[in-house]
Amino acid sequence: MNSLGLILLLSTLSALSAAFAPDCPLEFTPVLPRNSDFKKACSADPASKSPCFHHVSGSLRSADVISNSPMEDIREPIIVKDGFLTDFTFSDNIEGYYVKYTEAGVGLQYRPVNSGNCFDLSWSVVSERARDYKLSAAVANGGGKLFESSDQGSYTVHVCDRYVDLWLEKR
Repeated sequence: MNSLGLILLLSTLSALSAAFAPDCPLEFTPVLPRNSDFKKACSADPASKSPCFHHVSGSLRSADVISNSPMEDIREPIIVKDGFLTDFTFSDNIEGYYVKYTEAGVGLQYRPVNSGNCFDLSWSVVSERARDYKLSAAVANGGGKLFESSDQGSYTVHVCDRYVDLWLEKR
């Protein structure tokens, strides 16, 4: 087994052990990697319409993902590429989702709109910890900057590109 395989295995085992820990808070229920589902959703195939996010810095560790779906129990609202939790897409791209980066005190809201592959992406401050962190987004592969969070308020941007890079950094 190569070193990357070992890292992925250990990451998966860590997530599984946390899932069965008696004191694991519900808001941090681990998400298991689904690489083949991620690749299918985020392929260059024009039939695929899923928005795909990549953390250039930061990850979904200590993040809570909530669906805006009227369904009571969506087990896995996101599909992550691997155990690093840096690449993700949503299970259902016609539903809205909220990613709360608890440690950083900021949130990221995804809302689909009725115009092609476009969606609205918003950031918001959720706690005082936002003073110490910055969340930024840009169209992937050197595209235009979408937003950069401040320590107060919120901001929404309309995005018509499937691939978005995210930076979650300490100030």
